[in-house]
Amino acid sequence: MADDSLAAAAEVKTERARIKKLKKEEGRRRAVEIARERQKKQQERQREGSDIGSDDIASCTSNSKRDGQNGGRRSGRHGARNQHRHKFFAKWLLSTFPHLSQQQDSNPSNGLPVRQQHVLDVAGGKGELAARLSMCHNLQVVLVDPRKADVSSCFTSLVLPKLPNKWQHRIQQQISDDPDFIDKKINGRVRQLVMTFDDDTVEQSPELQAAIQSATLLIGMHADGATEAIVDAALKYGKPFIVVPCCVFPRLFSQRYLVQDDGSKVQVRSHEQFCQYLLSKDERFKREILPFEGRNIGIWWEGKT
Repeated sequence: MADDSLAAAAEVKTERARIKKLKKEEGRRRAVEIARERQKKQQERQREGSDIGSDDIASCTSNSKRDGQNGGRRSGRHGARNQHRHKFFAKWLLSTFPHLSQQQDSNPSNGLPVRQQHVLDVAGGKGELAARLSMCHNLQVVLVDPRKADVSSCFTSLVLPKLPNKWQHRIQQQISDDPDFIDKKINGRVRQLVMTFDDDTVEQSPELQAAIQSATLLIGMHADGATEAIVDAALKYGKPFIVVPCCVFPRLFSQRYLVQDDGSKVQVRSHEQFCQYLLSKDERFKREILPFEGRNIGIWWEGKT
């Protein structure tokens, strides 16, 4: 009887293990199906929303929101993850371009302006990436944007609350000792060029040309109309670069075409076509999916060695 009970218990245990394994396999299979369905829907949305004309900006904003949505719950989850986009992007930059660490301020606590080689943050907007690179990674940054940014305020409101608690406490203590601590750091590490970044401006502005020549990396995170100009400038000056394409503006840039295998030309209208178009400019360029949600395809180059 005891042997029979043991055998029955063993059979039950084996059956449970088999069922558990089947459930795991079914879960993995379903996860793959869901991922494929989401990717397919995203591609369809890109095709539907890529033909933007006079209302380019509004359509672009709408499409970007849709990229992270799959119902109400998905939207909130996407927003929560995407709020750390610049943190993940900054870490990726330092990992992919290790030469950046060589230009870090060797004495970041002295509070004095130090003009070293810099990264060029094109279309940097409010300055969140510039704030993070300068304050968290001690890098010199030149921010190029047609609107002047309050980088100190951006760091205080957008970056500082997301830092680890020990960093926040340390910075708050430094602010207590010197209320101008953040301003001094930002002013010593971030310089702004209030201008557009396009082929004409690069050709005509000696100040922008000098900034490109002194840059160790050109960055275009969702730089919109400046994206292709960044790539072209990097090629011209032999500079490392990373662009993360967002909006395409097919009517504004109607001269962009992709050459098909049969020799025919197709106008660049979708986000995927735009990425392929940029990638085709030079066989040394690389394409990579970056570690954050939303528009996260990066086209990059290590520069002329």
